[in-house]
Amino acid sequence: MKYTIIKILNSGAFGTVYEVIGEDKNRYALKEVKNLDIINKQRFEREIGVLSQLNHPNIVKIIQWNIGGDPPNFSPYYIMEYLDGGSLREDMDEKSNQRHLFEIKWTINRIILPVCNALAQAHSANIYHRDLKPDNIMFTNPSKAEIKITDWGLGKDVNRESLALTTATGEIGGTPGYCSPEQWFAYEIIDGRTDIFSLGVIFYEMMTGMRPPAYNDTMKRKSVDPPSKYRPTISARLDDCIMKMIELKADNRHRSVWDLVSEVETLPDNY
Repeated sequence: MKYTIIKILNSGAFGTVYEVIGEDKNRYALKEVKNLDIINKQRFEREIGVLSQLNHPNIVKIIQWNIGGDPPNFSPYYIMEYLDGGSLREDMDEKSNQRHLFEIKWTINRIILPVCNALAQAHSANIYHRDLKPDNIMFTNPSKAEIKITDWGLGKDVNRESLALTTATGEIGGTPGYCSPEQWFAYEIIDGRTDIFSLGVIFYEMMTGMRPPAYNDTMKRKSVDPPSKYRPTISARLDDCIMKMIELKADNRHRSVWDLVSEVETLPDNY
């Protein structure tokens, strides 16, 4: 199927996303690599490989792709479903400007649990997102009733050898402020707990309007106040859940996303 470009939706260091219309008159999004080098091509191929394996209502669906040739003369792209509800980051920025916070029940039911369910399928396939942040959580439409996780360019089954190679090439990946310490410093094997850390930072930020203090290269950070300090209506159990998600040591977090879901689903109605 042929596509006609309508406009640029987003452009970053890695690639550009366009709104396009297919021959079937439906809207889609086209993503292409922006910086044509070997590392970006590998990341792009990795994202296509991940998305072609996953099929979940909360993970963006890939429809068509073209890997392209070898750099610098290659034009890789893929076509994905069109999401026109904006990103969670845009929603968070709007709330911050208005000095508002997200409603707790809405956050849990519309963001946290859907993200957990999507991650559960990915983790079952030994795929870890590794760059979970509000920018990569998109609403499917303006009603903001459903989300999908995007940007799986770092998603892969990571072991110590591959992570060491990634570090050596300078492409550690992850986003400062959301990336887990074990990924950032590449000192242990990555598993689902690194995505739990990133989701915990998002959860904390949605509840308080601020991110937890950053850690340093000695694995220390300023004392983290529980969310209830900034929002007294938050219960002790919700406090404990969020604080556990953002523990610096992976062993102190939830063992898996399934454990996290079990805890969130049993929180009292007053949160």
